[in-house]
Amino acid sequence: MHTEAQHERSGQKLRTDAPVDHAGKGEKFAPTDLLATAVGTCFLTVMGIAAKEQGWKLNGMRVEIDKKMTTQGPRKIESLSLQIEMPADLNADQLKALKKATKDCPVLRNLNDSIQIKVKWNQAQKKQKTSLNFVPTNVFRETPQVTFFDAGVKGSNGSDVVIHKDRAISPPNDEDYEQYYVHKHQIDHNLVLSGKRIFTLLNLEWDEPHHVIYLNQKMGALQIPVGTYHRSVSGSKGSIVLNQAVRDESFDASKEFVPVSLRERPDLKAAKAVDPVYWIWEGDQLKRTKLNSSLVMIQQIEA
Repeated sequence: MHTEAQHERSGQKLRTDAPVDHAGKGEKFAPTDLLATAVGTCFLTVMGIAAKEQGWKLNGMRVEIDKKMTTQGPRKIESLSLQIEMPADLNADQLKALKKATKDCPVLRNLNDSIQIKVKWNQAQKKQKTSLNFVPTNVFRETPQVTFFDAGVKGSNGSDVVIHKDRAISPPNDEDYEQYYVHKHQIDHNLVLSGKRIFTLLNLEWDEPHHVIYLNQKMGALQIPVGTYHRSVSGSKGSIVLNQAVRDESFDASKEFVPVSLRERPDLKAAKAVDPVYWIWEGDQLKRTKLNSSLVMIQQIEA
């Protein structure tokens, strides 16, 4: 049931297969999939032409198409539902102009009288600027053998201590997949009391969604905002961390500490794939840096 078509000018090849419910294996696009794809790509193309003429950028624009086949009578496409994701930085006039441009899609003109086509427009939300803070500690007195400091955080109404033995991971992995905690009703303020701990933070709403913090006591308490996915790993000697939490009236401990696996979360996988921002303590000051590779940074920290 496989077919192959070759574009004469470029030589590019396009292969199809019949769907599993129609004598095929569904290993490639079905012919009706190509028709649905033609509608989506035509929409993108005519909007791209209109945007180019105006000097607009359409980075991140995408179309998802749901194809519904008939269940009675001759087999054909009954309807197509398009979900069009538009960039966050387009204004109302630009959106209106681009929607109007899709009326010039020639594929749409050919299908309008034979297939029901539904279009839903969505505009992405603008990313928030990264909001990552470290609450400094007030050291009352420090000698070679004694450090005496105020670990309090303004507004804190809950405290928990997390003790890691050896190279503990919290939360533990889901087989080969990392797991993260995320709080809906608690702001964390993690202060290292003993040892060192590496925190990984993922926040889908930030312009920089991926952060790695090599936390030590001198950096103060790492504030983890609501909605931020986080996990931590200790060094070979383990670590002890005090969390001075700020909890709202809806806080429920049974719901706030449920691990979230990356196994079924492509959005978190994509955030993790972004080159991270590294936060370190160097030369008696907090520094942030961004590298294309973490290897040099990890070697520097662990040395």
